[in-house]
Amino acid sequence: MDMEALAESVVKQAVKLGAVDCDVIVADTQAITAEIEKSSMKQASAVSDPGVGIRVFIKGCAGFSYCTGFEPKAVKTAVSLAVAQSRSGTPDSDFKGLPLKARPAKVTGLYEPKLARLRHDDIVSMAIALSDQAGADRRITSVNAGVTVALGELALANSNGYVGSQKLSAFEIFAESVSRAGDEMFSGVDGGWSRRYDVKMLERVAETAKEHALLGLKKTTVKTGDYPVVLDPLAAGFIMASALGGGANGESVQRKRSYLAGRLGKKIGSDDLTVVDDPTIPWANGSFSFDGEGIPARKKKVIRKGMLESYLHDSYSAGKDSVKSTGNSSRGGSMWTYRRPPTISSTNLVVERGSASLREMLKDTKDGIYLRITYDYPNLATGEFSGLMMESYTIKKGELGPSIQQASMGIDLIEMFSAIDLVGKDARDAYGVRTPALRISKAKIAGSG
Repeated sequence: MDMEALAESVVKQAVKLGAVDCDVIVADTQAITAEIEKSSMKQASAVSDPGVGIRVFIKGCAGFSYCTGFEPKAVKTAVSLAVAQSRSGTPDSDFKGLPLKARPAKVTGLYEPKLARLRHDDIVSMAIALSDQAGADRRITSVNAGVTVALGELALANSNGYVGSQKLSAFEIFAESVSRAGDEMFSGVDGGWSRRYDVKMLERVAETAKEHALLGLKKTTVKTGDYPVVLDPLAAGFIMASALGGGANGESVQRKRSYLAGRLGKKIGSDDLTVVDDPTIPWANGSFSFDGEGIPARKKKVIRKGMLESYLHDSYSAGKDSVKSTGNSSRGGSMWTYRRPPTISSTNLVVERGSASLREMLKDTKDGIYLRITYDYPNLATGEFSGLMMESYTIKKGELGPSIQQASMGIDLIEMFSAIDLVGKDARDAYGVRTPALRISKAKIAGSG
């Protein structure tokens, strides 16, 4: 099937019905997932999701509709609905048009054929092997694990003559090991994200989950106070994905819903903090050759030595600010979807590495906290972060100590960026961010000791 030709024909249908501007995504994705729960196979599933998404603008008012599959009658109905929505809305003078025709960037490492050759039982076997390795200790009482392989082919066309296509793959894994010693229990988790099959990533995730499940069995409490905090790449990635990926969202800034509004060109962090948004990294899950509106992939500095250099824009927010789109229109995660209109999102946020090893960072931190995991999001409107430290450890005299019970961290995001005084040299991908460990010179810790 010629997906580019289908996308172009749907654009023509919309224009014929009165659309002034229109873009169409045609996508066909398949995903296979195998899940282990409490060391037993929970489920294995396969999903195929072909369809067409149509976005239409008349006098700047957007209309959107989609259909599953490629049946001509269903596509025609979806086009009519999108045009009808656009006609019935309120005109929007801030809409300045969709991107002009451009050639997609040459980005390698978007699709691995080897993943396409994997069968259902191969992925189930991977999940079982992941679970077995993550539970290979008598103190591990159960394991939760999952493996997902996804493949997608998509085409994008718009009313300015743009047409492009790309194939994407994704390989995502997760493991949680639960340990027990007497009355004490602890769980260690890890995950991996890539566009290619990586056996070393499987081994690392399993071993790390097991290692931290056992490491956390020895517990302690800390007193409330100010401490230096070393952020593991998992914690740094989770926080940065929201704090910068969401905080630098051009639309949120324009609506005064971001703590970064009015800070462009101003100092928001220490000289040690430089962050790039880069969709051209081979095999990274946020990479692509063109964004959700057809803007060619390119990297751009978000923060340079603590200075906020750029917001993240799609065509609408860029037009409203009379700037160029930064190519941050997203159709949804590592695998694109036709089921909703595009939104602004970071691609691969990359925190520039420093020169310190993790061992050196710990040695230089005499009495502090090592935060490995938090699942709490910062308040992007106020810039305040208050998060439960799901997995954290004391640092005493430069050594990692027992895990900490019932503690949380509170800090203003600008203060956190400004307090980064040590940056690690070993980075990993976590939650769409490639980052090393980061040390914050001081943060408020609410303890129970």
